[in-house]
This record gives sequence, C-alpha cells and structure tokens, in this order.
Amino acid sequence: MSSITAPAALAPVYRKALKTWRPVILYFGSQHCPACEMAGPVFRQIAETYRHHAQIYMLNTSESPRHPDVTGTPTVLFYKEGKLLKKLKGIGTEQTLQEDFARHIGKVKPRYTARKPSHDLMWLRKTLRTLCTVPRARQVGRA
Repeated sequence: MSSITAPAALAPVYRKALKTWRPVILYFGSQHCPACEMAGPVFRQIAETYRHHAQIYMLNTSESPRHPDVTGTPTVLFYKEGKLLKKLKGIGTEQTLQEDFARHIGKVKPRYTARKPSHDLMWLRKTLRTLCTVPRARQVGRA
C-alpha cells in the first residue's frame, strides 16, 4: 500500500514524527469509543515489546490534530521512512496485530540472553587450592 496522503498535507506534528529512520506506528483512539476501550490495552501490551525498535504513539482523536487517513476509531497506521505501509481500521485480534507488528518492525530478540559461562569454576578453584607458593623471605637479624 502506498502513501494515501502526501506528506505536505499532514499536520506539522505528524511530519516531524515521521522524519526518523525507525518505523513509526500511530494508534488513533477516542475516549468515547467502546471499541477503543477494548483495543487500547491490547495495543499497549503488544507495543510494549517493540518500544525500543519503533516510534509508537497512542493519540486521542479529540486532542490531536486531524489526520487525513483516519476516518474512524480505532485506527492504526504503520509508517516506514515516511511512507504509509498499512492502515488498520480496528485492530483485529491480538494475534493478527502481533503479526502486523512483526511484519512491519521485524522480529524482536530478547535484550539479554543468558549465556553459558566461558570458564570452568570448579577447575579454577581446584587449581588455586593446589597451587604451591613460595613463602616470603623473612628478615634475618633485626637489631
């Protein structure tokens, strides 16, 4: 899907948000929308795992400037390099939203993975116990 709206037609706030090398995801919802009340927590939960890999914004339609591609709520817009890749009217199921995030952002690796230690502690302790050291020379003949 190509960009529906020319970037010049967007509000300055959106143009500034789209000037990044990272993927941008815009979620539009409303306080008075029952579907948004159900979709908001699901979107927030899925977006939490991708927060270090994309710019994710949750916007209230009554407080933010009008976006030309948003005709109803909830709406999710996926952008990459300033171009609209996908528009979701509603979020669908949790699984389909997760797949859309993975498709547009990429798979996320865990930040830290436990690695096997590269040294053998048992061998090191045994070696240090059996290590022979020379006693210090004592000072002979103190006056």
